[in-house]
Amino acid sequence: MTDPRILSFFRLGIAILIGAGLVAGCSEPVPEIVGGSQTSESWVGSAHRIIYQSERGGNVDVWVMNGDGTAPANLSGNGALGYNDRHPTGSPDGSRIAFRSDRDGHPDVFIMNRDGSGQTNLTAHPATDIDPSFSADGSRIAFDSDRDGNVEIYVMDGDGSNPVRLTENEAVDSHPFFSPAGDRIGFYSNRDNPGSEQMEIYVMAADGSGVERLTNDAADDRYPSWSPDGNRITFSSDRDGNQEIYVMQADGSDVVRLTQADEPDLAPVWSPDGEWIVFRSERDGSPEIYVVRADGSVTKRLTFDGKGHSNPRWLVTIN
Repeated sequence: MTDPRILSFFRLGIAILIGAGLVAGCSEPVPEIVGGSQTSESWVGSAHRIIYQSERGGNVDVWVMNGDGTAPANLSGNGALGYNDRHPTGSPDGSRIAFRSDRDGHPDVFIMNRDGSGQTNLTAHPATDIDPSFSADGSRIAFDSDRDGNVEIYVMDGDGSNPVRLTENEAVDSHPFFSPAGDRIGFYSNRDNPGSEQMEIYVMAADGSGVERLTNDAADDRYPSWSPDGNRITFSSDRDGNQEIYVMQADGSDVVRLTQADEPDLAPVWSPDGEWIVFRSERDGSPEIYVVRADGSVTKRLTFDGKGHSNPRWLVTIN
């Protein structure tokens, strides 16, 4: 007969091995530092969550994850049906998410609750309606559309009613982004060089008046996003040979480059606490989500599975 003490020791060893395997299997990948200074501090990221588009489900869905990249979850759930849900943006209070979807046969602006429920088509127009942005009080949504024959910027009430055209020219006016105060809208355009792929950053009053050009160079400048205090704007540009993330004052002065990579860094958006800027990059071979400190000192990768993650924005945490 086998000595009971030997059996007890054997069972204890098996339990330890199984427990270690379970811990290893459940652990999340630790986001690596790919730029800036090395630190031994644990990575906690922003207290706010990040919404983004992903091809994890085959087609494109709106997903959400924690500010450190953990706990990804599919919110819109239409990729499995063959549709594409893109370009999510959160309301100022974090309760709603606007996004673009082609589920009704053409790109429209939809809205849903922060948990993915209540998905509703706001524009329901046969044109292409995309790139939504909430006003500071959440009562209006800016977007761009080609419904009048050219890509222009419009604004509508938060329920989709009363659409109003804000820009009117023969060029492309795209990617509107409300300022934190709600009195201005940033966007990119080739209006001073129609037909060119080289865009510049502009701002205008919330009613479309007082258009002002902020960048003026031969580069392609796109995707403006305001800092929470409204004093600075982040954007992407290829002015140094490759699309990178930059920051400038809200009047276009004091341009500073934040990222350094061999592949494009695009679509930056400032975090609500002003500490981080989230963006999409292909620096590691496929579109993934990264964050960079607002001073450029540290860059961290948040997604790792190569499933086509892009167009990230922040979702304010509801206490």
